[in-house]
Amino acid sequence: MFSILKKRTIPRLIRQYSSNSPKSTNYLYYTALSVGFISVGYYIGINSKNSTPIATPSRSTSPLSTLTTPQYANDSKFNIAFEQIKQIVGDSNITFEEEVLLSHNDSFFSTHHPPNPQVQKPKVVVYPNSTEDVSKILKICNEYKVPLIANSGLTSLEGQNIHTRGPNSISLSFSRMDKILQFNPKDLDVVVQPGVGWVELDDFLKDQQDSNLMFGPDPGIGANIGGMVGTSASGTNASKYLTMKENVINLTVVLPDGTIIKTRQRPRKSAAGYDLTRLFIGTEGTLGVITEITLKLHVRPKFEFVSIASFPTITDAANTAETILSQGVNPNAMEILNEEMMSFVNETNIDGKSEYLQKPTLFFKIGGPSISNVQDQFKIIESISSENKCLEFKTSQNQDENEELWSARRNGLWSTYQYGTKILKDPEDVQVWTTDVAVPISKLSITIAEINQMLIDEGFEGKFSVMGHIGDGNCHFIILYNSPDYLKVSKAVDKMVFTALKYEGTCTGEHGVGIGKRKYLPIELGETSIDLMRHIKKAIDPNTILNPDKIFKIDPNDDLDEQLEHGNLLEKQNCMYNH
Repeated sequence: MFSILKKRTIPRLIRQYSSNSPKSTNYLYYTALSVGFISVGYYIGINSKNSTPIATPSRSTSPLSTLTTPQYANDSKFNIAFEQIKQIVGDSNITFEEEVLLSHNDSFFSTHHPPNPQVQKPKVVVYPNSTEDVSKILKICNEYKVPLIANSGLTSLEGQNIHTRGPNSISLSFSRMDKILQFNPKDLDVVVQPGVGWVELDDFLKDQQDSNLMFGPDPGIGANIGGMVGTSASGTNASKYLTMKENVINLTVVLPDGTIIKTRQRPRKSAAGYDLTRLFIGTEGTLGVITEITLKLHVRPKFEFVSIASFPTITDAANTAETILSQGVNPNAMEILNEEMMSFVNETNIDGKSEYLQKPTLFFKIGGPSISNVQDQFKIIESISSENKCLEFKTSQNQDENEELWSARRNGLWSTYQYGTKILKDPEDVQVWTTDVAVPISKLSITIAEINQMLIDEGFEGKFSVMGHIGDGNCHFIILYNSPDYLKVSKAVDKMVFTALKYEGTCTGEHGVGIGKRKYLPIELGETSIDLMRHIKKAIDPNTILNPDKIFKIDPNDDLDEQLEHGNLLEKQNCMYNH
């Protein structure tokens, strides 16, 4: 190429610019020299490219077989990293207290416990105070390959907080990043830090004199916004206000290398580029650490009342719910509890409230701009309930009665747990397996009926309860057992999930995957979909430091599933944790 240019281009330039003028001579000289350098550079570049091609990924996905086992910090590197982190946050924002470390790794109500709790735990809990703190911490962790798990409320149920790559692992707690940063009532949104609890946010909104706004999702008491984003939580209001995916406007996220991004601006709608906001929702802290969240708010119903309807069978109750939705009635909440759950509620009633019929029961919240509007909706619901063999229909008349009727639903999990101390062989070892399958609404009644009968056939009669967000097809079967029966329960849950998948459902409607549901995802979504998720994970987090081993495997030698099923089945820890 250079020889061709030399033969053709340079003589032409000489002829074109040749003259007796000194300026022309100088111009000719520098032009020829420039062309020469460009030609040499081009020649070298072409030959270099041909001899040593640049390696580029040849796949759009990352099958597990293409990966190698991640390498994490040894004791020496962890100590170096930790000393640098301590300089950022200070001694007052770290703790090594054993009780705190355990609470950041497990809980008595979690479905899955660490098989090797003395190893699978954090070495330290670090409390950042700002997005900048988090960025600096992640830069260090990425450099020294220190695994890190971020948390807010510590109420996860699927083992999301287990430090599978401990003990040289850090728990990043957002309990001190719990501020409401910006309230925009005219825009119906609010900006919060991840440590803000949804209950505390609701209290804040109720105290605002000039607005009547609410935040839609309402999962379990103690859940914080950061964790709710991580698992795409929802709760009892989901049939009306949907899940976190529909209630988050934007996020501030710190990536594994410390890079800070904001996923979008603050309008209610945007078509600007990839939807990064929803990319991070539901990733359980495996792609980035979320430090600020802008949430959608809704107008709080001016009037809202609660009704309950009891039925002979759970199928009658589920059919009622399907019919109500098909008639265009959209309750603020519609929940289902089976007869065992109603029994558990009555048995653990410590407030002297009236007893409920121990029958499958639907709970409704109906709201509207006027009392007559609410009453009209209740009339339709009561009529449909009567057509489906309703045994009893009650409606609240004021806020106190609202609280009384709804408390049965709100306390369902804790009532089940407390009842376990009365009926299980070992009352000191009460375990709860909390499931959350979801199916298309038209398939809900048959799914509930089949799973209900299957659990009875498997020997769990009287040892499980049912409560579900029936308005969006999400149902929780809560199974009580002692630790030695773990494998028996595990096999029953497998059958439950396969029943939901058979009806085009999902293994998790709102709890997330963690480690407990990893094995179901390839069946539900297909191996190639998981391979794509793994590819995204590796692209954003090449050192796999963020919440490793959750949602899907990142290590071809991972035997965590086998550890859970055949390892040390942890007995209930005799401690309560602050959420």
